[in-house]
Amino acid sequence: MSFKLSDVDLEADFEELMAVMWAAHEEPVQPFFRLFCPIVNGDRQASLKESTERMLEWDRHDPQARWLKVQDVSTGRIAGAAWYKIYKEDPFAHPEEEAVEWYPDDTSRDFVSQAIRQMDRPREEKATRPQVFLNILFTHPGYRRKGIGAMLVQWGIDAAKELGVEFWLNATPVGKPLYEKLGFEVVERNPLVPKTERPDATWNATAREFSDIVFWTMWLPKVGTFETNKTKRPWET
Repeated sequence: MSFKLSDVDLEADFEELMAVMWAAHEEPVQPFFRLFCPIVNGDRQASLKESTERMLEWDRHDPQARWLKVQDVSTGRIAGAAWYKIYKEDPFAHPEEEAVEWYPDDTSRDFVSQAIRQMDRPREEKATRPQVFLNILFTHPGYRRKGIGAMLVQWGIDAAKELGVEFWLNATPVGKPLYEKLGFEVVERNPLVPKTERPDATWNATAREFSDIVFWTMWLPKVGTFETNKTKRPWET
């Protein structure tokens, strides 16, 4: 079995790409994924359609965004993909408040908004320089343990080296071992714990759904390798 890495064709590939992303985060279930792609009213198909349309619009209007896919050469199927952001300046220099309009206008929206802000906090504090940022990476369950994730991450490592910038990502428990194997340093363990003084039934239900979500903010320096007690961390100087 052989694989090919290339850019995603937004018009031709995006529907298949999103179907693969949903499948990848449902086996095993990764609760954080529903922060961005919830199942509304129990209708998975309609929810998949909504998230596909919404994320396609995000990409079309984001000059930093770049989607990559890995295809099974024999079938042409998308086996895995990664969504990168390439920043030529501080990505937080011009902050914008993101409206979580894909959630109802109730306390679940407030919960999810807080969770997403908390997910970005370590980078807002420490990653205020040009960088390659791996926004999301996934492999279809039928193609795991074939090196596809490593192919997609290596593209980012090579791109960061070529641009002379750092590489940042937020790792899930599922992805963290791969990134450690490829030399990334854990900068911070980051549990998401939104809070409110007046939780209602909707807030409590949302909190139960997203309990125990933890990310590890991880980093590679400009030189591409980290050496303990030798590599300088820019946010500490």
